[in-house]
Amino acid sequence: MKNLFTFLLIATLLNGLIPKYTLAQTPQGIPYQAVARNTTGNLISNQIIALRFSIHTATAGGTIVYKETQTATTNSLGLFNVTIGQGIPVTGTFSSVNWGSGSKFIQVELDATGGTTYTNMGTTQMMSVPYALYAENANVPGIAGPTGATGAQGPIGLTGA
Repeated sequence: MKNLFTFLLIATLLNGLIPKYTLAQTPQGIPYQAVARNTTGNLISNQIIALRFSIHTATAGGTIVYKETQTATTNSLGLFNVTIGQGIPVTGTFSSVNWGSGSKFIQVELDATGGTTYTNMGTTQMMSVPYALYAENANVPGIAGPTGATGAQGPIGLTGA
């Protein structure tokens, strides 16, 4: 009986402590996927390319609050994947971008030869993502639990007396 009590006590303590240490953290990066093409529209297949990403604040031509470079290798279809925020910082740090202040715009530049002679591919406003849409409700209380229940529930569904 003493062993059962000790087990239940440890299980109860762990049940209260573990969730506090296993909370999910916000991913520090933005996935980016594209197909690389040359100036005539042909695929850039199975080749190393160089990319430069800049995050502007307020407008498409606004102050650059973060800039990084990366390289990627395209596949046979010209497809490549990178994570913005995990490249080599040129200006600022990704973690210091104030996402809650003003609009943000992402500028993408490409060097199809893998060098540093970038061609501007355009700038577009960054919009909401699922994390942000969910966070919008972070301070909204959820549905209330049952009321008027009798008896206290102990660990592992045991009813206490």
